[in-house]
Amino acid sequence: MKSLFPKDMLPKPLRADFEAFWNAYPRRSPNPRAPAEAAFARAVAGGAKPEDLVRAADAYATECRRDGVAPTFIVHARTFLVQRRYEDYLRGAAPAAPAAPVEIDHPLWPCMRGAISDADFRRWIQPLRRVAHLGDHAVLAAPSRFHRDWVRQHFDLALKACLGVRILDIEIAEDIRP
Repeated sequence: MKSLFPKDMLPKPLRADFEAFWNAYPRRSPNPRAPAEAAFARAVAGGAKPEDLVRAADAYATECRRDGVAPTFIVHARTFLVQRRYEDYLRGAAPAAPAAPVEIDHPLWPCMRGAISDADFRRWIQPLRRVAHLGDHAVLAAPSRFHRDWVRQHFDLALKACLGVRILDIEIAEDIRP
């Protein structure tokens, strides 16, 4: 039986170009390589220039980093190629320069900066409100149970260090829903 994606799917002249594309493309797991190789070869056979595909992959990776896109939301490389999404990153002369970081107006930002990304801070920490802070115990309010659980799972240690506490409680407060 013939394999759908045989070994060495790429013609030898395209292997270095595909490696450059693969290294420029944002990291996602899983992101099957063999289907991406086949799609890369078909895109080049269809008229796409390998250097343009590499440039588009790099622009997409830059956009994902800038916007704080979670790896699970990064499109598979094969899909990026088959759906010709790379064309969106080739339009216009030069990719837009990353926006300057916006200063966040929140009392926890100064001590959390550097511990988590700007996007994660805005999404998860900024909606929290301080309810109480007594010695080594602090209480914060979150807009939902999901939000509270996510913050506990991912940012508990960073918040404790920022607040200088050993015990951190996070309550659910209906009045702070976004």
